This record gives sequence, structure tokens and C-alpha cells, in this order.
Amino acid sequence: MTDLALAFYLVLVLPVMQLWRSTRKHGKITRSRTQRYLGTIRTVALTLIALVAVCWWNGHTPSDLGLAPPASGAAIWCLLLPLAGLPLMYYASKSREVKMAADKRAAMHAQVRASDALPRTPAEFKLFLITTLFIGAGWELLYRGYLTLVLTPWLGTWGAVLLGGLAYGAGHGYANPRQLTTSIVTAILFSVAYVVTGNLWWLILVHIGIPLLSVISCYKILKPQPA
Repeated sequence: MTDLALAFYLVLVLPVMQLWRSTRKHGKITRSRTQRYLGTIRTVALTLIALVAVCWWNGHTPSDLGLAPPASGAAIWCLLLPLAGLPLMYYASKSREVKMAADKRAAMHAQVRASDALPRTPAEFKLFLITTLFIGAGWELLYRGYLTLVLTPWLGTWGAVLLGGLAYGAGHGYANPRQLTTSIVTAILFSVAYVVTGNLWWLILVHIGIPLLSVISCYKILKPQPA
């Protein structure tokens, strides 16, 4: 019952809450970035505490959740992929920015500054780092490792992949149809990658590395400019 209760929360309760919050129009209270970062950390931390309790109660081991040391060839190669690929992505992005025409670069900088989700001050950058660690490790563990383990006996492997991907994609909230579709498709692809390799470590690195590299590459654009 504890497995089903946590799975129900991850598949239905949390995604519905996120969708509702993102689509509210009237009486919406705007929180600061610091408040949003702290709220995310709190949500992930409390859910991870529930996960630890449920796994202890039901005898799930870290290996059951995809946290065993990489042993197979696919898992090892996939672990090397983000370690080598993420720095290459960063340098390719900076190189592309340098080669941009001035007007396109200015438009890109304006778009970055318009995003209210990205940090601005040094304190916000530090908190964003912690938030990214919680999101990347926590949600991968919950929505990939745990949900796949719990849902597979009921739905089969690919049923668990599909439902877990739909739930996690919906958990990103709703901004527009394209954003929601992209979130769901990306979540399903991550779940497929986990099932194929049987290991979470490389997915955690990817999930943490991509947003961190994005913010690092935009640091000079985002930080407050002197008057």
C-alpha cells in the first residue's frame, strides 16, 4: 500500500498541482525567485524523505532504483557521454554566440534577461545550483528509478515508461501546447534511456548538467550591470 500511495502522489497528485498552479490566472501571487527555488527544494526533499521511508518499508534497495555502479558496457559508455558531451556543448554554444550577428546576439540576450526563472544575484546563483542538484537527482530517482520499479508489475515496462513520462512531463506545468508536448516527449525519452541502460547515474548527470551549463553560459548576461 505504501508503494501505491507514493506512486499515486507522483503520477496524479503532484502533476495536477503543478498544472493547476501554472494555469491560474486570477488572484495569482507572484513569488520571488528565492521563494520559488526554496519551494522546489522543499517539495523534492520531502518527497525524497517519503521515498526513503517507503523503500525501507518495502525492502527496495538502491540497485532496484537504478543506483548500482555502472557495470554493463552501455551504462559505462552512457556515463562517459555527459562527462565529455556537456563541456563540448558549452564551448559549442559560446562559439556559436561569438559568431552571431550583433542584432541576433542582442535579441538572444534580451530573451535571456526576460526569463524570470533564471537567477540574477550571486545569492540566487548559489540557490539555483542547490535547486538544480535536488531536481536533477531527486526527480530522476523518483520518476525514473522508483516509478519504473513500482509500475512495471502492473503496466509492464513500456506502460510504466509511458505513464511515468506523462506524469513527469505534466509536472513541469503548462505554458503552451508546445512546451507541454516537449516536456512529455523528453520525459518519455529519459525513461526509455533508463530502461535500456538500467542505470540512473548518467541521466542524473545530464539532468543536472544541462541547466547548470545554460546558466553558466548566460552568467554575464544575467548578473546585475553597474549603473
